[in-house]
Amino acid sequence: MVFTITHQEGKARVGKLKTGHGTIETPFFMPAATKATGKHITTDDYQKAGVKALISNALILSFKPGIETIKKTSCLHHFMNFKGVIFTDCGGFQMSSSIFQKKTKTGLHFRNPFDNSRAVLTPQKIMNIELTLGSDVAMMLDDMSGFGVSKDEARQAMENTHRWGRESLHWHQQLKGDSQHPKQLLFGIVQGNFYPDLREESAKFINSLDFDGIAIGGVAIGEPKEDMYAAVDAALPFITKDKPRYVMGVGSPEELLELIGRGIDCFDSVYPTQIARHGTIFTTPGKIYIDQLQYQHDFTPIEKNCKCHTCQHYTKAYLHHLRKIEEPSAKRLLSIHNLYFVLQLVEKAKEHIKAGTFTEFKKEFLHTWENSRKKK
Repeated sequence: MVFTITHQEGKARVGKLKTGHGTIETPFFMPAATKATGKHITTDDYQKAGVKALISNALILSFKPGIETIKKTSCLHHFMNFKGVIFTDCGGFQMSSSIFQKKTKTGLHFRNPFDNSRAVLTPQKIMNIELTLGSDVAMMLDDMSGFGVSKDEARQAMENTHRWGRESLHWHQQLKGDSQHPKQLLFGIVQGNFYPDLREESAKFINSLDFDGIAIGGVAIGEPKEDMYAAVDAALPFITKDKPRYVMGVGSPEELLELIGRGIDCFDSVYPTQIARHGTIFTTPGKIYIDQLQYQHDFTPIEKNCKCHTCQHYTKAYLHHLRKIEEPSAKRLLSIHNLYFVLQLVEKAKEHIKAGTFTEFKKEFLHTWENSRKKK
């Protein structure tokens, strides 16, 4: 079996996902290595921090360096020297970026940001790209509607997603046998925006297809957290418990614990490293802002018992100094800490699920985290 559940407490669960590059325990968090790298953070930083899986963007990689370049190294793992599990996103999220031009019923139209050439992304094309990249898990082509769109617009995007989901599955099955990566898994994506009835309809449809896992997309795009949770809650009852469930774009500590408690198995986000680059740091009592004057003469690590590279070697005073002189290395060091913090939080969540104490762990963590935020 591709996925098995090994422990469960309420809806929260621990499982094992079997991939071409080994079995990974769920739940897990993936940093976004969109262009086969993080920003100011390298593959060896990921591995030293304990990253077991990451996600890259197949559309962007097809633009540069191009799939033919990666093909010469046999797969994306070798190209970027990462030994863990790699997911590849299809590029549907780039509909929110400046490179998106238009969509038709057959696919998405983009402008290559490197040479201005036109590119049309269809289910057949993206499946070929993702199989050539050799990721462990490919995502189907979806149509993500933005926050605040009308119900008619949301329905149109959902219907495109359903049509492209069926076509993605067809082409993946057709092309996989002739590829060098026949063990690649394919995940479906539920859309429907923030309309509960559309989320239900989409979850039922995507769940009816023979995907290896089911993702909930189109959340964490600027909506209030309550709306995000409502969208997830509207879809979950109609997604099988026997496959891995993935909420895309989520990476804040409180959201991770809330969604693990709902039975979600994997996540990805730029959030931990994105806010680190701007000086916002995760600690167990809550966020701190390293630019504040109170850290100028604070010669203690970010967190006393943290085993990350940054806390083992540098003080808050030094990191504050790097920020003040606008030294780029600050972005790397702070990113490493936030990433390590999130990874360890998910590991602790798994330990508590196995012990049957996750509910209390989540309650205590969120109580401390929320109180810290109220004091700011």
